Amino acid sequence: MKNFKLFLLSFALIASVFTSCTNDEPVIEDQNIDESASITTSLSELRLQFNNQGNMIPTENPTGNIVFDFCFDFVYPINLSYNNGTTVAVESLEDLVQVLINSTDDLYINGIAFPFDVETYNDDSDAIEVVTINNEEEFEDVLEDCDFDEFDCECDDEYDPVCVEIEAPNGEVFLMTYPNECYAECDGFTEDDFSENCEEDYNCPGGIECFTFNFPLSIITDDGTTLEVNSQEELDNALYNSYYFDFIFPIDVTLDDGDVLTINNEEEFEDILEDCFDEYDDDCEECANTDGPVVCVEYEEDGQTIIIPFPNACYAECEGFTQEDFVDCGNTGSECLECLEEEIDPVCVEYEENGQVFVTTFPNACYAECAGFSSEDFIECEDINNPSDCSEEDVEGLLVECQFWTVTIGDQEYTYVFGSDGTVTVSEANDPITSGTWEVSTTPVGGEVGVTVNTDSGNFASVWLFFDCDNPEGPEVVSTASWILDITSGCE
Repeated sequence: MKNFKLFLLSFALIASVFTSCTNDEPVIEDQNIDESASITTSLSELRLQFNNQGNMIPTENPTGNIVFDFCFDFVYPINLSYNNGTTVAVESLEDLVQVLINSTDDLYINGIAFPFDVETYNDDSDAIEVVTINNEEEFEDVLEDCDFDEFDCECDDEYDPVCVEIEAPNGEVFLMTYPNECYAECDGFTEDDFSENCEEDYNCPGGIECFTFNFPLSIITDDGTTLEVNSQEELDNALYNSYYFDFIFPIDVTLDDGDVLTINNEEEFEDILEDCFDEYDDDCEECANTDGPVVCVEYEEDGQTIIIPFPNACYAECEGFTQEDFVDCGNTGSECLECLEEEIDPVCVEYEENGQVFVTTFPNACYAECAGFSSEDFIECEDINNPSDCSEEDVEGLLVECQFWTVTIGDQEYTYVFGSDGTVTVSEANDPITSGTWEVSTTPVGGEVGVTVNTDSGNFASVWLFFDCDNPEGPEVVSTASWILDITSGCE
């Protein structure tokens, strides 16, 4: 049976599949566990891969595999100690994640029992290998190879997958897929390493755009464990430290046109994956070199009229729209639409209003200039302490406290209401349209803090980036979705 591995990159949030730890964790008795600065460092870095609910953050994990997205994976069980002398046996990654999210400034892991094993990638053999760490010095060597502090790789979100063949510790060869060539090169791979059959190992972030899995379904992981998963989120979490897996067929999927299709075997699954891959092969790359003004298209979805701007007509037509769908952008409140063509590269401006000096962050220079500022108003963001001045805690508090967030899409306004329980409701004129969940995280490239909104219907889902949270007039909020033109909060 052929093995498949699903890989992740998404602004979509994932629900918890991990089992919470309890006060009944097994305690290790009569064992000497050494204090280790390396375990503290590695767990601090690993914590960044997960959100506050213990779920893997897709934007921090472009391949969806811990060895490649973090650096290594512990071979369990491992024995750890807290700074208060309490010791604990950790049996799995799920258990370790619960230890991480339950740690505080006053209670945290600061020791590990040597020796222990880790799985890490050997680029000389193109294989995952098991390495035994006997002491603190060897642990330090592993972390030095991880380059946590020196890693500086900026890649865009274009999905143009490339894959490489990797050998798992058991000798099985599997495909590791990256969302684009840039991410693969950041991990040291070159074009010579790329395989030609990525369509046999392909999945979009949090699922596949041209179809969605109908849950529950069952899988067999690379260690022979059979799991039933009830959502794409659970599937993503379950596979984070697996190298490959098998579906237990048949499985049902829902196509993008709403039809339900039953897939009975591997061959049928390969066929539908290849169709999706071909769809991405026919993407809109040629439009990047096409001149032309921004155009807006209008269409109806779920009884709602939606207006979406595109950088030029080529992009709109590539997405399936025609000239008959084009509408006037002039009444959409989108005078800065041309800025959608620019990448997010935050700039800071300083200005005076009513005798007070303010600093505001814009997603790029285009937006700042469109707002009436010039390059003479720009200041180095490093000249102010934390130019975005937004922590994850700040954003979580603002989302709930400000209650009603007004989002402009085309010439329509929608209200987003964020609940403290992680739910969100989207309404138009006080009539609820859809609901979903929200999650705050820090982006892996620019370090901006943002919220990912994930809705049950799939509509109105997007990522918002927050800047200048200390501004008394309210934070600067920008969506990475080009169809969202403006976001204002109830606190303004």
